[in-house]
Amino acid sequence: MATHNVDVAIVGTGPGGYVAAIRCAQLGLSVAAVEDDRPGGVCLNWGCIPTKALLRNAEVVNLFERAAEFGIRLAGFEANYAEAIQRSRRVADRMSKGVEFLFRKNKITLAPGRGVLKSRDTVEVAGTGGNETIQAKAVILATGSEPKSLPGVPIDEKTVISSNGAVRSERSPKSIVVIGAGAVGVEFADVYAAYGARVTILEALPRLVPIEDEEVSKELARAFRRRSIEMKTGVKVASVTPGGPGVVVETDAGKVEAEQALMAVGRGAKVTGLGLEALRVRLDRGFVKVSPRMETSVPGVYAIGDMVGPPLLAHKAMAEGVVAAEAIGGRSPRPLDYGNVPACTYCRPQIASVGLTEAKAREAGREVSIGKFPFTANGKAVALGDTEGFVKVVADKASGEILGVHIVGPEATEIIHEFAVGRTLEATLEEIIHTIHAHPTLSEAALEATLGALGQAIHI
Repeated sequence: MATHNVDVAIVGTGPGGYVAAIRCAQLGLSVAAVEDDRPGGVCLNWGCIPTKALLRNAEVVNLFERAAEFGIRLAGFEANYAEAIQRSRRVADRMSKGVEFLFRKNKITLAPGRGVLKSRDTVEVAGTGGNETIQAKAVILATGSEPKSLPGVPIDEKTVISSNGAVRSERSPKSIVVIGAGAVGVEFADVYAAYGARVTILEALPRLVPIEDEEVSKELARAFRRRSIEMKTGVKVASVTPGGPGVVVETDAGKVEAEQALMAVGRGAKVTGLGLEALRVRLDRGFVKVSPRMETSVPGVYAIGDMVGPPLLAHKAMAEGVVAAEAIGGRSPRPLDYGNVPACTYCRPQIASVGLTEAKAREAGREVSIGKFPFTANGKAVALGDTEGFVKVVADKASGEILGVHIVGPEATEIIHEFAVGRTLEATLEEIIHTIHAHPTLSEAALEATLGALGQAIHI
């Protein structure tokens, strides 16, 4: 059994793990990274990146369908779903190879196989080529999460599929039931609908994307309704069984039949089989409990990303990876502001938010000022032919503090960062409105919504 001696061993090379590895190397630490799949983890290989590639394909399909609006006449076109999946795999492969390049560039040892903690400074790796041991002064756990299912409903990746199976299958079903209307559910609903599937979304809570601002949920529902996506909210799934054309989903509001069911009810931390129990690494509601420096209850063992709890977002994991690396490297990392992590959903229309919803701000006892600006009044959006949605700013009425921002519409996931930076710098509404925004841009809607919160909107 080969033995490696390094400063830091990292188990998992998703966004959190590979960023932590690179930052450790930048700080002069020797690093070994363990991965039982491919570099990049679920996000690059089976999650964030391939789904965004599929959503881009869906967007192009939609543009072809609307070609006549732009003075382009098409005799007909074929939208090949198998080729869309193949393209998404090429994109994922390219990104994974990019991580491998970064590892070589930063002299990071990649250890293929499954890593298990044998002690606070020892990771045993079971690989296809045999076992090896990594001795390290510090360990960072970054094993991520995996799709959850409803009790008694196994995911077979045939009739009942997860997001992992969805990005592998080259066949688009003629009909599909999407169980869960969070980011994963609505993104895949978008893709399948674009390729002609009859899509039904089931959500136990009263609305789509239930963690977002209520007005955002209503706008997305209107957009999906226009695209003939069926939505049933406030319903509970009782069972999912084979039958009909493929699967029968029984709910308290009746049954739905489809070729497939996509299980999108959330993700659970991958914490089993890592040796955490033997070391008495403390858990909290299924997630690893960590300090602001990302250190677990066992000194020298750190954990980051989905396995330490919500929000289960790649960019949150990346930021935590930097904190853990700098803590190990003897720096004094700035603790993360979990109240200022942008949330992004990439369906059409896109959704992005940061901070408090209007309802949460009022529940907290804040007297708020609301500014809302529709993309129908934004010149760039009109020119693009993409006017669904709005920018909504929630601010403290007395101080002008930006409490939250909620965007639904074109390039929402790009626009949100103006407000994330503003909140980091403790900017008020006044600072935003005194920042000149280029014309014509979609970002002008951010300026106008901010002006609206002050009662000064110009273009509406």
